[in-house]
Parts: sequence; C-alpha cells; structure tokens
Amino acid sequence: MKLTTRKEKMTVQIMLGTSLVLGVIPPLVMFMVTRRKNGYYREASRKALNFHLTIFPFFLTSSFLPQWFKYTFLMIETLIILYAMICIALQKPYHYPAIPYIKNKEIHRNEALKC
Repeated sequence: MKLTTRKEKMTVQIMLGTSLVLGVIPPLVMFMVTRRKNGYYREASRKALNFHLTIFPFFLTSSFLPQWFKYTFLMIETLIILYAMICIALQKPYHYPAIPYIKNKEIHRNEALKC
C-alpha cells in the first residue's frame, strides 16, 4: 500500500474544511477531477461525498423543524468532519456514518473475481 504524502493529506483536509461551508461541492469536484488519477484523493472525496449526500435530506427537512434542531445537526456535522480531518493528520483510519451511494470500484472488482 502506498503511503500518503503530506501534500495529499493537506489537500484532503482543505477539501473537508471548505465542505463545511460549501457543502457537497468540494467533495464532488475533487471526486470528479481525481477519480481516475489518485486513489487516495478518490477514496477521501468518495467518503466525504457519501457523507454529504446522506445528510443533505436532513438539511432540507430541517427547515420544517425547530431552529435548535438545525443548529444541533450542523454542530454534529462539523464535529464529524473535524474528527475526519484529525484522523487524516494522524494517519488513522476513519469512516463517516453515511449511506454508500458511491461505492468503491476496487471492492466490487474483487467481489466479481470471487464468483
């Protein structure tokens, strides 16, 4: 397994930091641009994109709920993304509580070979 460079880690952390403000746009752009080039960027942006796509319906419905619910949910999202950023900096594994809308192609290739 290839070790990640400092530049890769910083780029992913910047993407996650900007996704706190811009939502799904930074992970989507990174995934579309790097999905065939860099495996580390592809996986990090895929995980973040799945997370943002999972929480997006909650933000849509939160306009019908009390205001405190929206802020509580926003704080939880911020903590989850900050946790991912810290894990990336410390080179520890992490995962988001997300529905895997975009699946890892390498896992599917390996499953297809087993059949």
